[in-house]
Amino acid sequence: MKKLLTGAGALLLLTGILVGIPAALVALAGNPFPTAEQWHAIVTLTPDYGNVIMFTKILPLVIWVLWAAFAIPFLVELVAAMGGRKTTKKVAAFRGQQKLAAGLIAAVAVMFAGGVGALSAPAPASADSYSVGTVDASASPLDLSSAMAMVQAAQMPPAAPEQQQVVHQVVDGDTLWDLAVQYYGQGERFVEIFNANLGVQPDGQSLTDPDLLLPGWQLSIPGVYTQAPVEEAPAPSTPAPTPDESVQAPTTDAPVLDGAEGGAGGGAGGGAGAGEATDVRGMGESIDRPVVEQAPAVDDVSETADEADIAIPLMTAGGIAGLLVAGLLGALGARRLRQRRKRVKGERIALPEPEVADLELEMRMVENPIGVTDVDNALRTLQAWAEDNGEQLPELLAVRVADDEVALYLAAPADLPEPFESMHEDRTAWIVRPGRAQAPDRPTVSPYPALATIGTDAQGGYVLLDLEQIGSLNVTGDEEIARGMLNALACEFATNPWSDEIQVTLVGLEDALARDLDRIRIHQVADIPALVRNLRADLDDRRDALDSYGVGGVLEARSRATDIETWAPHIVILAETPIGSLRDDLADLVARMPRLGIATIAQGTALAAGATVEVTSKEEAEYRSGGALPPLPFRPQILAGEELELVRSLFATTDREAQPVDLEQEHAHAAAEAEPAETTAAFVDVATAEDELAPTAEETEADAVPAAEPVATAAVEIPEDAPVAVVDESADETPAEIDVPSVEVPDWPAPYIRLLGPVDALNVDMDAIPGRGIEFLAFLLLQNTPSVPGALVQKKLWPDTFSKDNNNARQLAKQLRRILGHDPFGQPLLPEGRSSAGFTIHNQIRTDWHDFCDLIGPDLSTTPNENLIRAIRLVRGQPFDGLKRRLAWWAWRGPIEETMRAAILDAADELTHRALATGKFDDARFAARIAQSADRLNEAGWRLEIETAMVAGDVDAFNTIVDVMFEVVGVDAEIDDVTQQLLDDAHEKLSGLAAR
Repeated sequence: MKKLLTGAGALLLLTGILVGIPAALVALAGNPFPTAEQWHAIVTLTPDYGNVIMFTKILPLVIWVLWAAFAIPFLVELVAAMGGRKTTKKVAAFRGQQKLAAGLIAAVAVMFAGGVGALSAPAPASADSYSVGTVDASASPLDLSSAMAMVQAAQMPPAAPEQQQVVHQVVDGDTLWDLAVQYYGQGERFVEIFNANLGVQPDGQSLTDPDLLLPGWQLSIPGVYTQAPVEEAPAPSTPAPTPDESVQAPTTDAPVLDGAEGGAGGGAGGGAGAGEATDVRGMGESIDRPVVEQAPAVDDVSETADEADIAIPLMTAGGIAGLLVAGLLGALGARRLRQRRKRVKGERIALPEPEVADLELEMRMVENPIGVTDVDNALRTLQAWAEDNGEQLPELLAVRVADDEVALYLAAPADLPEPFESMHEDRTAWIVRPGRAQAPDRPTVSPYPALATIGTDAQGGYVLLDLEQIGSLNVTGDEEIARGMLNALACEFATNPWSDEIQVTLVGLEDALARDLDRIRIHQVADIPALVRNLRADLDDRRDALDSYGVGGVLEARSRATDIETWAPHIVILAETPIGSLRDDLADLVARMPRLGIATIAQGTALAAGATVEVTSKEEAEYRSGGALPPLPFRPQILAGEELELVRSLFATTDREAQPVDLEQEHAHAAAEAEPAETTAAFVDVATAEDELAPTAEETEADAVPAAEPVATAAVEIPEDAPVAVVDESADETPAEIDVPSVEVPDWPAPYIRLLGPVDALNVDMDAIPGRGIEFLAFLLLQNTPSVPGALVQKKLWPDTFSKDNNNARQLAKQLRRILGHDPFGQPLLPEGRSSAGFTIHNQIRTDWHDFCDLIGPDLSTTPNENLIRAIRLVRGQPFDGLKRRLAWWAWRGPIEETMRAAILDAADELTHRALATGKFDDARFAARIAQSADRLNEAGWRLEIETAMVAGDVDAFNTIVDVMFEVVGVDAEIDDVTQQLLDDAHEKLSGLAAR
């Protein structure tokens, strides 16, 4: 529509200029040339009484000249456009008119090429469209394929012609500006074409300079499409089912997945094109070329493009999907917090070995915590609505989670409240946009605790089934893969926030990780007869309980009888199906299970009639509902093999004891820095927007920066009134003013990156820095080596595209090099990479972490007080705070973040106890609150302020800080033994302290 309006406006403007102006001149002024008498009057300077000659001859003639100055260039551009040629625009006097004319012609052409055709042409029926009728409440609750087809039919236009992106073949004289004018009508948009064509060209070269195009290159024009002919196909007719009929399958075959995590859809894993598989390579693979080679293909490194085009894989290489990954990392984070709480000053927690750390990095790339939150909020919103309005919860078949929506597929029509939006007229498919559903103000039970991911679809979404509604699910096919699916389902039940009250029993899964993740939700049995007896008793007990409330099933009970029970389901996962009478007993139980909140998931031969997942490979599986419906293809979620062992090792690391730290080794970056260059008062030159991206001669010829001596002082001045992150904002007391001597600053403004709090950078033009520019610089600075191999940068920042065909690091470095410029002596702040070394960075570019380490020194007990205070004042909050959650940026930061937290807490502990020894309670409180801001959930920082209140004998301060601590860590949280001992000691040391 925007292109249509733009084209129509351009057409009207051209008509007005080329036709309207001449018509008006002829009607109002007639012949613009003066008569003989008028020429005589003009030459003899005879007075023009009434300005007749001026208004009827001279002024119209001037307007005619101006009109011709536009009309002639317009004709030139029109003829060129019709012939597919480009004009050079060499005549300065006509360049502006030619660009305006070219833009107007392009707008009109785009309108006629796309907008008018799309709106006016009668669209043929798509071969994949469905005619869907209303699903009766008595229909089978397993019609997932039909339900998803409904939403696809509702979301897609009924007759959308296939579109192909325009590809322009470069001819001599082409420029990106002219192409932007031709296709967009705006030359300023040449950057979009440049960023979309950084890959290798047919001649083996790459586009690196926006002003250098070679004839024969193929340039994709993003956002501009041509229509390809679509063969007409009659829309299949699917009549609405009646209670006596099952829903008929559409006459066309269901779309078949190609096994890719994402395609051209809007999901997080969308790849470069429709159906194109995302290349998720194993971690640790090396590239077989020097780091300085030109990259054949790169991603856009501008901030806008990074956010819009980033292709986050939906799964790890082994098959763990993003929702489960988020749960696993959440559980890992809880165990790491426990490690940090047990750590004492001078120790560092155990971190994973390199191979295991690579898997964690890949998992952080894949995790989708926002999707988990959206699903949980949506489900609990429904629960709160049902409780408040006396409504029965709808029967849920499945949920599909994508970046732009959470879709709910119901077994029967229902009306859902805001913010849910109906996606089909029969009211069986609803969506909620990300962030629209908020957590209820009061605690609620989860209405669908048996919802779990089975895999991903071709459109870039996660597919979740409500196993309680299905009742019985049989997983068949490859035994190892099927077992991996069961493992993954069990782990989801152990980590999903909406499965908090579920009970899961595992049979034949001795190696299940889920049991170790949550021993309350997950149980393991080997006695099948006992399991059958217990299930039969549970069924009878559940039936009696439901009858006592006068409700017919658990969904109704969850909305109307939640005062005592949560009505949590019992899921039984059978890795081995029993034989003989035990199998018959289980099958009989399965037949009685619907609506009673008990379900089975079996591997191998079907235990009972029900839904089936047939696994053919790690990339392909089909969900079959058991009726005449077409199968639903998907890529299965798997947790098995080597990846399962690596996940186990990752969690096993959290059980290892903390080890003493060698600060001199931890601060090894100081010895690896470069020799400070002699400087004079000057400013860093900053590249302008007109500068080219290609390296300059200075950059090409510059030598690497030599190794450096450690710097003894901080590199930037920390103002005396710098804000300090304080958790208890309502407290009346504020930290006392501390007399901190000013620190030395460089006599030229070198870039300075702050990581000990919200991430930002000083002395750089943040508007010009690409989206991952600060991350790139920080990674180089934190490696503790004079140079960093390009392969390592690529692997850590872009683990999903780590291959010889990608070198995003070099392209990003090229842009940063131009933006950062040079020091006062002409040395580049970011030299070009060296084949034998990799990337180096100017020794005057530092971070606040470097300054913190230099101030602390190799032995904290001997650090001067003033250095300790100056180091503490560098901390503005939790390290790496304020980073975006779902772009997979900064995923590598985990180990160094743990180191930073520990170092900050150790320094705060040292400063607190020095202040307490001298009676400076305000200084002690100040250090304690810095520790709290750096690691809010770690009780170590809170203990420092509790200890300060105890030494000061301040009962009110003690009570206040204890209350705030429990608000932060959780009232029901099990506090550390050390914290509990400190609270117990307070009752003996603080007179007047009431029992709590």
